[in-house]
Amino acid sequence: MKRIYYADAVTHVFMGSRSVPDDYKPKANESFDNPSGLQLPQKLTSTGWVAATDEEHKAYLEAQQKKFLAENSQFTQPSQPADDKGDQALNLLGQQLAQVQAQQATLASSVNALGQMVAKAQAPAKQA
Repeated sequence: MKRIYYADAVTHVFMGSRSVPDDYKPKANESFDNPSGLQLPQKLTSTGWVAATDEEHKAYLEAQQKKFLAENSQFTQPSQPADDKGDQALNLLGQQLAQVQAQQATLASSVNALGQMVAKAQAPAKQA
């Protein structure tokens, strides 16, 4: 079994793939080459699959988004104003992060001072 990748017969845009027997002969809108990894929408030419240009890709994505929103009206509701509770929670999280960073700096300073005291305490023992 092989995998055949096929395009729309009119637009030549990639449509999908399917398994075919090993002795299968591809039609005009089919290829054994895998178009994965090419910028959407991929098109089948006489020389193989080609990636869409940046402009074609942008138009394709916009069309897909419009199609999705037309089919899923729950996502087309007007957006709500920013949630004050979310902003407050983010602000509180920022304050907590600042406190933790200050505590970390104090702890680092304390560890450094403790290290210096241990070094001083060991210094006379080494000289004796």
